[in-house]
Order: sequence, then structure tokens, then C-alpha cells
Amino acid sequence: MSQETGIESSRLLSEETLREPHGFWSMLRTSHPVHKVDEGIGYYLLSRYADVSTALRDPETFSSELSRRFKGGVSAYEDSPEVKQVLAEGCPYVGTLNFTDGERHAAHRRAVRRGFTVARVRQLEDVISGIVAELLDALPYGEEVDLWPRFCVALPIRVITHILGLDPDRATQVKQWGDAQVARFGQPREDEAENLEIAQRIVAMHHYLIGEFEAREKQPRDDFLSDMLAGSEADGISRQELVLIGSQLIVAGAESTASLLGSMIDRLVDNPGQLARMRADRSLIPGAVEETLRSESAIKSAYRFTTRDVEIGGTLIPKDSVVLLLLGSANRDEEMFTGAEAFDITRADAARHLTFGSGIHLCSGAALARAEGRIAMEALLDRTSEIRRLRRPEPAHAPDLTVRKLRSLPLVLVPAE
Repeated sequence: MSQETGIESSRLLSEETLREPHGFWSMLRTSHPVHKVDEGIGYYLLSRYADVSTALRDPETFSSELSRRFKGGVSAYEDSPEVKQVLAEGCPYVGTLNFTDGERHAAHRRAVRRGFTVARVRQLEDVISGIVAELLDALPYGEEVDLWPRFCVALPIRVITHILGLDPDRATQVKQWGDAQVARFGQPREDEAENLEIAQRIVAMHHYLIGEFEAREKQPRDDFLSDMLAGSEADGISRQELVLIGSQLIVAGAESTASLLGSMIDRLVDNPGQLARMRADRSLIPGAVEETLRSESAIKSAYRFTTRDVEIGGTLIPKDSVVLLLLGSANRDEEMFTGAEAFDITRADAARHLTFGSGIHLCSGAALARAEGRIAMEALLDRTSEIRRLRRPEPAHAPDLTVRKLRSLPLVLVPAE
């Protein structure tokens, strides 16, 4: 089978590729680093580290403003009249934070900066440690337990709910809101009832956040939403923009960290020698976090739109094209990372990964995700003498274009002596 045939048979949006994209990405990097596909709305795919990094650092050419092409806000597809009717009850879409550039983007980053500084994350470490301890206390030891929902997903949801100052009893609902937003990035569901449910959850989230901002306007609190509100007037940020920024933070705070935790534990169990080294030397934990972010990129891809004709890797990409930056592929580029397919917690340059983006769109919550990963791993090692796998669910990962996430993570936690 020729290389071209191999690429054509590995469809970008096929369920197999959405679950396990590494083979497809490898073929792209080898022979088609800038590759045009007609699936969905049509994309140019960038798969090599150098090209993806160039695009991330050139927002004037590779714009993040989804409204240039997406009629449905963050969705690339036309919504049905029924879905549009439901969404009309929420905040109308405007470009915010990750989905805008220039001065508006700078203003939005200023609005969230106080919540995600390194200093503030350090202040949150006691809170994170407390939530980790509570979740680990509730797990059974010595028998199989699915860590994905009960630990990997639960921790970041609880943390982001605390940071934003939301009702902790709404943690499950916050997770549903995050899932609904991620679903809007992919293809519409074949079942229209699911599309309507996704829209209804997004509207419910908007209404809830509107109420939370209104409450803080009357009586400010010592929390993140109050900080955002306090700085919004000076930057001319509307209430609608604040709600949409808050919505993005829910997704960012929940999805990337859950993926990091699940992938790190999963890969370490598959590499018992490295896990044993880390038990003996906890200073290796930050390296394990970075190597997980590199090798199992929590965010697999990011949209960009060309503002002019641009040549990348000898290929001309026309103005107004939709470009998909394959972050996960870039992170496994052999030209950048020697032995890129191997998982190595001592890799010296792992932190050069592009999982959190680069340039002006570098993820504001990166320090928080790293802290959660480190604290969670330290506690898990303290509580166990061994982490054992009895079975591996197949397929292991959920089919998703933008987020790398497990379906489940059944493991046996052998308690520490």
C-alpha cells in the first residue's frame, strides 16, 4: 500500500482516527506535513512541530477568530432551526479569549490574569491537596476501581468550581456544561435530540453564570468571578463577554487536566520501571507531567483561519482557509523530540511541547493544570505501594477531534504498608 493510499484510508474524522490518531499523524509528518482534506468543512492540516509552532506565533496570519468562518459560534457546522431557537435563549456568540485576537484578546487575558497567576495557583495548592485527599479517601483499595470518573475527572471539576466560586453542589452540572461545549467543536450528533440537549445545557450554563455575575455585582466576593467583574469596566468588557469567558474557563479547567491525569497514570502503569523510579525519587514527578503533556497531548488540535495567502512547507494555503493545527502530532515530531514515540519521564526537553499553545494564546491555566497533576500524583504514590492493571478497556479513548481523553481507567490501587 502506498503512502498516499495510507493517508487517504485514514480519514481525519473517522472514529478510528478520532480515537487513536498517532498512526495518521505519523504518515502526515512523513510525507504530507501540510495536507488538505475535504472532510467536514474542509481543512488544511499542519502536523510538524516547526510549522505548528510558526502558526501559533503568528496570529496576524493564523487568526483565532472563529467568527470569520463559523456561523454557529464555536461550531463549524450549520445548526438546525430547532437548535438555533434554543441557543437564542442564551448569550449571543461573540469572539472572546481563545477565539479572538489583538486588543480584545489582550483585554480578555487581563480579565483572567489574576485568577491564573503562578502565585495564585500556589495559594490554591492547599485546596487542591484537600480535594485530592477527599477523593482518594473515597476510593476502594485492593480491588478494581475506575479512576477516570472518580478521580481524573472529578478533581479538575471540583477545583475549577472552587476557583470560579460556583456552588460546589453543581460540580456534576459543571461537568455536563463543559462536555456540551466540547461537543460543539466536533461534528453535530446524528441524533437531533442530542444536539438539542447540548444546546439546552449551554443555555443553562449561560443563565447560571449571568446570575452569578449579577450576585457579585451586588456583593463582591473573594473569588475569580468577582476579580473578572472588577476589571471588566476599565477594559470595556461586556457582561455577555464575561459569561462566554467564564464558559471557556470551565472547559479549560476541566478537560485538559482530566486528560493529563488519566494519561499520566495510564502511561506510568504501562511503564512500571519509570513508575518505580518516581516512587523512589519524587523530584521526577514534574518531568512525568511534562512528558505526559507531550506524548499524550491533552489538547490534540486547534483551529486557525488564514488572513492572507501563506506558504508553509512549500504548500500555498489560500486566504480564508480553515487550518487545523495538530498539536498532538507536533509533540511527537522526531525532528524536535528524539525518540518521540517513547514515553520517558526524564526527557530533558519535554516542556517544549505545544499542548498549551504558544505565543499570545498560551493557555492561562497551564500552571494550574501542572499543579493539579503534580499534587495528584504525589498523593497517589503516598497512598499506594503498587498500581496494577487487570484489564485494558478497548477502545481506550473517546472519539474526539480536539481533546485526548480516556473512556475509563480501571486499576487496582494496592494500599501503602
